[in-house]
Amino acid sequence: MLPSPLVSTYQRYKKDTDAVASWLASTAKACGYPADLLGPPEPPKPKRKGKKKKPVSKPRLDAQSPYVVAIKDFIPLAQHIAASKKPVVDVPETFARTITRVIDTRSSFGSQMDQHGLERDVKSDETHSFFVGVLEQVREILKPRMSASSAHWEKSSVSKSGDALVNSFSTLTVYEPSASFIDAPDIERPVNTNDSDKTVYVSEAPSFADLEEAVFAYALMLDDLNKIRSQVRSIWRNYRAGLYELASAAVATNTAIDLSRNIIDEVIPILQPHGGVRKIASTFYITVMLSKGFSVESLGIDPNQASGTGYFNYDTYDLADTMYYNVWRLLDAFSRVLTPRGIPLFKPGYYGIYDPSSNRETKSGQEKFQEDQILIMELCTELVLIARRLPTWPVEDGLLRGMKELIETRELPFSLVFAVQIYLDIHHSLREDVVRGLHEMVKSTSIIRNDVARHLEFHQNLKIRTWPASNDAVLKSMNMMIGWLGRDPIHDVKVKEYRESGTVLSADTEKYYLLRNSPVMAGLILYHYRAQLYDIGITVANAWGSMTCSAHLYNALQSERLLQDVWKDMDVAMSLLGQQSFFVGGAPKTAADYLKKFCWQMGTSVAAFANPKNRRAKVAIESRAGPRGIKQGAPVSSIFAERYVNGASNVEWTAEYVEKIISRSEWGEQEQPSAGIPPSVTKINDPKKPQEIRSGRQQKQAAKDGRLSPDQLVRSLALALQSESLEFAYPYLLLHRWCWQLLRAIKERCDPLLREIFTAAYMEKETELPFVVGYILLANSGVEAQRKDDRLMKAAAEAINSFLSVSGELCIDVAREGGFDVSFEFEEDEE
Repeated sequence: MLPSPLVSTYQRYKKDTDAVASWLASTAKACGYPADLLGPPEPPKPKRKGKKKKPVSKPRLDAQSPYVVAIKDFIPLAQHIAASKKPVVDVPETFARTITRVIDTRSSFGSQMDQHGLERDVKSDETHSFFVGVLEQVREILKPRMSASSAHWEKSSVSKSGDALVNSFSTLTVYEPSASFIDAPDIERPVNTNDSDKTVYVSEAPSFADLEEAVFAYALMLDDLNKIRSQVRSIWRNYRAGLYELASAAVATNTAIDLSRNIIDEVIPILQPHGGVRKIASTFYITVMLSKGFSVESLGIDPNQASGTGYFNYDTYDLADTMYYNVWRLLDAFSRVLTPRGIPLFKPGYYGIYDPSSNRETKSGQEKFQEDQILIMELCTELVLIARRLPTWPVEDGLLRGMKELIETRELPFSLVFAVQIYLDIHHSLREDVVRGLHEMVKSTSIIRNDVARHLEFHQNLKIRTWPASNDAVLKSMNMMIGWLGRDPIHDVKVKEYRESGTVLSADTEKYYLLRNSPVMAGLILYHYRAQLYDIGITVANAWGSMTCSAHLYNALQSERLLQDVWKDMDVAMSLLGQQSFFVGGAPKTAADYLKKFCWQMGTSVAAFANPKNRRAKVAIESRAGPRGIKQGAPVSSIFAERYVNGASNVEWTAEYVEKIISRSEWGEQEQPSAGIPPSVTKINDPKKPQEIRSGRQQKQAAKDGRLSPDQLVRSLALALQSESLEFAYPYLLLHRWCWQLLRAIKERCDPLLREIFTAAYMEKETELPFVVGYILLANSGVEAQRKDDRLMKAAAEAINSFLSVSGELCIDVAREGGFDVSFEFEEDEE
């Protein structure tokens, strides 16, 4: 069963039928319908095998288990309700809308199959094949009890229903969802009439032996997948326009592929009795094509055979694309030649040369199909190489996961078909720009690698007990892996495989094929290293106290108007991480509060810090609890580290889990005045709200019952990730080093005064540099019998002013180099 927030079209259809059955049964019972007449569907007759079997008992009519309402009872129940005088029942609009939705969704689908000679199983008028006729009679019987607005119905414009369900695939073009679709209200279903009746009623389920049901479920699955597909295309169009950065788009896209698995896994069991996806895909394809005027002979496919290979009518390409049939055919053909241990190798150019600069819109169906074939076959080689030869590959996306599943089971998973279709969609949307993903990944990972190398060099002889050597080993390993990827290990293995097969790859064979052609894989690798650097940056800053202490001194000097300029790097960091990460209860504004809040942040008291005996006795002035560190933010982005950094395979990325992640976001989407305007978000500045959001208590705004469609989840996730992208990518490790160098400069400038006021015992090791800030604030405070002396503040201001004149926005420059647009709006100081 799908988790509650992910309501697929097929699941919604089943919920609607259950709601109809439940209202009929509970209402009829409230009108005096005898409970003993509300009989269950007849169980299948047991086969005789020589022994007498126990009679099958009727299910009890209680609240402990769902009570199945037989389809044969629907009409008698409706007749009893319509005839009831005590009470007289007014049919609610929710019931009328729900039963109409079911009729619209299901009607005429079977007749499409009959019309084109497709075999289906019709056993009796109690089977699901005649369910539509039963529902239409129920609606007519209850029509006098409906309001005037409820008693008028047409085919629903919301559902892809009846003939429209098949016909929808002929005109479907994947566009960005409209604002009206995104903001559409949730479906309301009728509730039981009698509140005292706690019985759970459900409709008799269709039999999996019904081919019509299988094709119907498959059609609804495709409809849901196309909604997700549409949203993913929208993400990459926005990426091309500069509205999304690479890692955010990649994580959202791969999560969309994960969500699609839930929809696919729900439907696949229904298809298995009918030959699985192979048979149903062909059956559905031919159904749609015949309805569009193609003949059976022109299609060259026998729907009663399990093969999807052979002749293909390229004139059907665009229609087939909407139902994933093109990709399925190509992958199915590939799966048939995949050997248990080998690597599928194709001579360069065997399927043709892909030209992304050409105009795809003007291509024929055959030319489009050839483009897909080139991209898919070369992609499959890369994926098999990783799966079988490169176990240390850093991340697994939906493509690699699906290929591993194909290799292991020898069965083509439809989730791989969907993932490859997304891969093609991104290609066809970006065309020549698809290589941007590789370039941005290389630039950003190079920045990360250089940052880590400078850090290791900076701390080669500067150690602290709170930073074990094992942490440096992790950094060194990370840099080695980035270097390994830079040498293109896939290409190296490919050269070896070709050589062993007796073929020599040309020296000008394109390197970095997978990363060049898959911005999702490139983006996930970028996320992999960015997430590690984010975690390391915050951990280093907390271990050394560099950023926090520097922020406290910067705030004090700003408040005393002793600085000539702003420290933009620090301002951005405090804006991204939140002032609550640096100051307990907000930034201080008075001399006494400067010291008090600094001591709170350091985990000590003013009295303990100011006591000269502690300095002379070399007593550690920090408390056992230690200093208050910077709390890791980016609550949405950080969650994905478990999968893309730690490689956790036990996390089930259900829609329910994704919705909980989105609810942690500290950014709120702003409503746009009209459709077509790119979405915008704003940071929630209320200091209490982020805590509530991170605890998962944010009020759900998308729906009354909290249910979101999968495409809505993908859209919301992409916005949440993009909102956090600068915070997640900011070079905190670089900021730590500059803070430490600043503290060195302040200590050198203030040393004579520090010795005069606090004696030479004020500091013994460089690791105690953060406490220099405390002594400066202590001297300026005039507390604990300390005469107020602002000379240290002024000396420190001179050091910082000199620093800011040359080094005030180095971190911002690095962020801009990584593709982030960092701009400033300064607020007027409140007097």
